[in-house]
Amino acid sequence: MRFLGTGAAEGIPSPFCDCEACRYARQAGGKEIRRRTMFRLDEETCIDMGADFFQQAVEYGDFVKLKRVLFTHTHEDHLAYMLMNVRNMARVRREGPLELYLTGKAFEIADFFRKNSPICKGRVPQMEEEGIISFRKLDYFQTVQMDDWQVTPLPGNHIGNMGENSANFLLRRQDGKTMYYGLDTGWYLEETFQRLEQETAVHGPLEILISECTFGLTQGRGEHPNGHLDAFSCTALLHELLKRGILSPVHAST
Repeated sequence: MRFLGTGAAEGIPSPFCDCEACRYARQAGGKEIRRRTMFRLDEETCIDMGADFFQQAVEYGDFVKLKRVLFTHTHEDHLAYMLMNVRNMARVRREGPLELYLTGKAFEIADFFRKNSPICKGRVPQMEEEGIISFRKLDYFQTVQMDDWQVTPLPGNHIGNMGENSANFLLRRQDGKTMYYGLDTGWYLEETFQRLEQETAVHGPLEILISECTFGLTQGRGEHPNGHLDAFSCTALLHELLKRGILSPVHAST
């Protein structure tokens, strides 16, 4: 598992920004450079593929064996539609389509891509027919087996381009280890808290929690903000997960 990007929509440093944080990132380089969000679960599975996917493949390893992408939502920093045509351009590819998973209402963007001729030069239906890509629909709360992973999308508190709630992912490996990928989201929806509590009752607390903290030290957003978390609401969320038993004190301390 590897983070290929942990930045928000503009990345860090933001190309048009001259704030202290962006100036420092330009000067320091290295880990201070934040590419758009992407998380590699293994060689075959990743979460999101946004605007920086070419550079991420160069720096952190190619996507030749990649089989599927789980998209959290349809914002462009998470779903760069050019990836479809880039795979089409590959002279030698892994057999079978690159599976593009979208949850709930987000799946409607597949028809948008098919029907809009400026998208990938109008070739999206042809790429589907030729097995370059395939769109796959996931439903909130429904568990799907994907090779070594059990994947259950839960609704996040964040709205994408199709008016959809983001999909956060409860992920369980064959060895039983459980992880929750919680971004983009604000304060968790009650139905999401409840499903995590149910899973905890059966399988025990989460062993890994990946949480966002997009707004950092921005104040005045309230303890339970919508859309994104900040350092204060993220801390409150951790306490709430501990109180509900979704996280254990042992795991929280490591």
